[in-house]
Amino acid sequence: MKRLCTALLTLLLLSCGEAQDELDLLRGALQPEALRFHPRASALASIRPIPPRLEVGFPSRDLSGVMLLETERAGVQTWLTADGATITLKQGFLTSAKGFGSGLAASDVQQSAALVLAGQAGRAERFHSFLNGNDQIELHAYRCEVARLGPEEVFLRGVPVPVQKLEERCHGVAESFTNTYWIRQGAPAVVQSSQWTGGFLGNLFMKAVPDDI
Repeated sequence: MKRLCTALLTLLLLSCGEAQDELDLLRGALQPEALRFHPRASALASIRPIPPRLEVGFPSRDLSGVMLLETERAGVQTWLTADGATITLKQGFLTSAKGFGSGLAASDVQQSAALVLAGQAGRAERFHSFLNGNDQIELHAYRCEVARLGPEEVFLRGVPVPVQKLEERCHGVAESFTNTYWIRQGAPAVVQSSQWTGGFLGNLFMKAVPDDI
């Protein structure tokens, strides 16, 4: 049994209460009848045509689901879960994950993004801010190595899309992690990725659900 102070997508738990060991996170697609459906998510799900979607999952827990795009300002996208948890992406790079337990409050990923979107190997520094149990912000710094893993294909709505796969290995004082990116060729964009959210849930897998290929 684990104690959580925030809901994890459509997870059934009491605030700051006991949660089941088998966490039912990301329970299915985002639908209006979902349990504990947040009013903001309900409003989004009622929009037609439906807002852009993002397939997401936590491989460490074998969980998957869908998020909807809530806002986009100055190139920063906010994506919403059924119960009101959010992630923010800048150019496809994760900058925060809020409502997922001990999540990522903010991050500076400019150096990593520059290398990855250019399809280049190299070194980068990144900085993550986490909110600790005392409601204080902790800043973590990492040194990262970006490597090219070669061309691949990602299927978007059944259509193969050529991409370049890159891997980013990051090391800090207390933790290390690996991010993986699949970058669309021609007009560089992150179409699929696996990015670290913190030690609680590990990497979040994300894949765009395009309206048009």
